[in-house]
Amino acid sequence: MKEDLKSVEKEYMQTEMTGSATAAKEIVIRDEKRRREAEEVEGEKLKQLQLVEGVISQLCSEQETINREAIEKLCGREYLLLTANAQVEHMVNTTHDFDKLAVAEQETHEKYMKEKDECQVMTLEAKEKHTQAMTKNRVIATEIQQVEGQIQHFLKMADDLDAKNENAKTEIEEGKRALNLHEDGRRKLHNKIEELKGNIRVFCRIRAPLNSDRDVVEFDIENNRVLSMKGKERAGLATGNTKAEDYTFRYDHVFHPSVTQEGVFNQVEPLVQSCLDGFKVCIFAYGQTGSGKTYTMEGPADNKGVIPRAVNMIFQKVTKLTHERGFTCSLSCSFLEIYNDQIRDLLGKKTNEPLKLCGSDTEVQVEGLSEFQVDNQATVGELLSTAQSNRACASTKMNDQSSRSHSVFMLKIKTSDPVTGVTLNGVLNLIDLAGSEKVTQSEVQGQRFKEAVAINISLTHLGDVIHSLGTGGHVPFRNCILTRLLKNSLGGSSKCLMLVNTSPFKEHVEETIKSLRFAKRVNSTKVGVAKRSLE
Repeated sequence: MKEDLKSVEKEYMQTEMTGSATAAKEIVIRDEKRRREAEEVEGEKLKQLQLVEGVISQLCSEQETINREAIEKLCGREYLLLTANAQVEHMVNTTHDFDKLAVAEQETHEKYMKEKDECQVMTLEAKEKHTQAMTKNRVIATEIQQVEGQIQHFLKMADDLDAKNENAKTEIEEGKRALNLHEDGRRKLHNKIEELKGNIRVFCRIRAPLNSDRDVVEFDIENNRVLSMKGKERAGLATGNTKAEDYTFRYDHVFHPSVTQEGVFNQVEPLVQSCLDGFKVCIFAYGQTGSGKTYTMEGPADNKGVIPRAVNMIFQKVTKLTHERGFTCSLSCSFLEIYNDQIRDLLGKKTNEPLKLCGSDTEVQVEGLSEFQVDNQATVGELLSTAQSNRACASTKMNDQSSRSHSVFMLKIKTSDPVTGVTLNGVLNLIDLAGSEKVTQSEVQGQRFKEAVAINISLTHLGDVIHSLGTGGHVPFRNCILTRLLKNSLGGSSKCLMLVNTSPFKEHVEETIKSLRFAKRVNSTKVGVAKRSLE
């Protein structure tokens, strides 16, 4: 058809090119006729094609119906076959289950028989144990009867012990009362002995040379009471020959240089005991600088001196009185120094602020002085360390650690006896006096020179007080702060001990003799009988 159109178009183009309009119209008409004929032919072909497709569709439908029926028949046969196989398999399984049930029944029967045999054995064992238990029960019942008899016996013994305990308590109370009476008698005897020794006692301690290469004085100690030594060699006026003068001093006790800190305190301990008996006790160290006063009174941490040992002893005694005899005890302490004739609180917040003395002529007190309640030795140790760090010290040519002040440690002790109702108030004053020194030897200047002058003046006033106490004249306690503060101890109401410390070296022999002479004068001083403070 396309070829016909092309031929028509070709002819049309040729006709148009020739210019014949009539021929062109004929060609168009002819072409239209041909086109309609071609369309009719195409329509007939389409109808035939649709008819063929209908026939084919009907044939396919019939074929599908036939196929479906064939498949249904085939599936029915397969289903019957599967059903039959399943029934056969079920019958086989059922047969196997019957076999398993038979085996299980056999096993169950065997297990039952085994358990039956075990039950019979257990029954026999239980009967045997029951028989044994019955036998034990009879034995236990017999033992219970015996124990009940013993309990009754013990109850009777307990009643007897309770009665004895009551008697013992009564005897203990009577013993405590007798012990308190004995303690009162002991105090009286102890203080009588101390009175016979004299109210102001003097102990002399010679410092150990400590492996020094300096010349040492030869001391001779007899019966721990008599000290003999030679003084400085001097030329005779007649012959011109040098000769050392002999000196002899007698004291209550003389310590050899080898005596330990413990040995010194063993002699001091009876006096410390007196403060627990309600007395005022004063122990002070005297001597030139570098003679070992601070070592004797305080000592290092590994070799403690009189102050820490006295505190330790007092707390041991107080603990014993509290726990064993029911005493009520309280303790308080203070620590001060006299620096350049001024009182400074070593335990206060303002240690450099001077304090003033107050009180009556018979009882001198320090206004504003810190006082701490203490209940154990450790607390006192901490306070002592604080005071030591606050005390004025300096280095001189004669002593690397020279105390530049007088220190006073005060411990107040109050004990109450629940049986007698008596309350005792004791005071322990432990004093480390600064050492006397020759400024020509110590070579101090400036502030150190001022300190040395103040120390020497106060010690001179102390010597004047001791001299006046010995002669019975007016006692110049008010000459300086030191003597005013010591009035409580030297005024006759206190027990007093001087520990005079001396240097072992020949270069200090003159100062040593001065210290020993002063101590001898103190030892001969009588200040009256000390009195207890009680409520």
